[in-house]
Amino acid sequence: MRKTLGAIALLLLLAMGVVVNALRPSPSATARDAIGEEFSYFKVGSMRAYRSGTGPLIMLLPSLGREASDFNELGLKLNAMGYETLSIDPRGINGGRLYDGIGFDQMSFDLGIIHRAYSDNEPAIIIGHAYGNRLARNYSFGSTKNINGVVLLAAGGQVPMPPKAEQSLKNIFNPLRTYRSRMKDVRYAFFADGNEIPDYWKRGWHRKTAMAQAKSVANSANDDSWHCAGGVPMLIVQPMQDRIAPIENAYALKQKCPQEVKIVEVQNAGHALLPEQPEAVAEAVLDFLAKHHPTDKNTQ
Repeated sequence: MRKTLGAIALLLLLAMGVVVNALRPSPSATARDAIGEEFSYFKVGSMRAYRSGTGPLIMLLPSLGREASDFNELGLKLNAMGYETLSIDPRGINGGRLYDGIGFDQMSFDLGIIHRAYSDNEPAIIIGHAYGNRLARNYSFGSTKNINGVVLLAAGGQVPMPPKAEQSLKNIFNPLRTYRSRMKDVRYAFFADGNEIPDYWKRGWHRKTAMAQAKSVANSANDDSWHCAGGVPMLIVQPMQDRIAPIENAYALKQKCPQEVKIVEVQNAGHALLPEQPEAVAEAVLDFLAKHHPTDKNTQ
């Protein structure tokens, strides 16, 4: 009898765990709304961008499988300083049509279409976070006459990713893992010890988009021509507790592009960076913009 009751209790606990986990947001649930007016361009698979503010143009490219809304706080600071921002959802997020087996060139082609359609190729600065930094450099490489500079937030890709961080990154996108397990992986892979995970970073992990983006990295692995972004000025804002893209990545890229790259180190920040140290990021970015993409407000 006791064994039977024990087995029933165990089954009930397991069932409760399944129910509780089911009530948690799935990894690919929308993180939050992006700031600004939606701008959709249907000729490139309904890719969505969000325009906000007025002034010189800043294009914002998010991290692997993440949404444009990750830039909300930085975008508002840029708007307040007299810049117009265009934050762009990768394909597969909020309706954009996905495709597999491509490299950065096709993704850069998409950005070029949006850039021309939205602003008639007005000169821009591109800010790329994590995976977005690779795409920013590739697009700039083919469009230097329309790009005044590139800002790389948590830039990787120069040295191999540590195995534990790589596995944690993969785990985050796995919908079969429990919510608690995924949050442990989010914390390890993206946040410095002691930093809080914001609510919108507990979701917004779009697996299919991330898989397509990862394939684009593999398809472009043997092409180094785009790494220096065509010779435009580059700022690397480097989080010092980044486990996915440790600081060796920043200095390896500076060695490749010594004339172009400036590095600003940010303490108490991991690969997420944007929600961890928003003031430090904004200060570094605005200093760079004042030199290479000024407005009346940041040259006074």
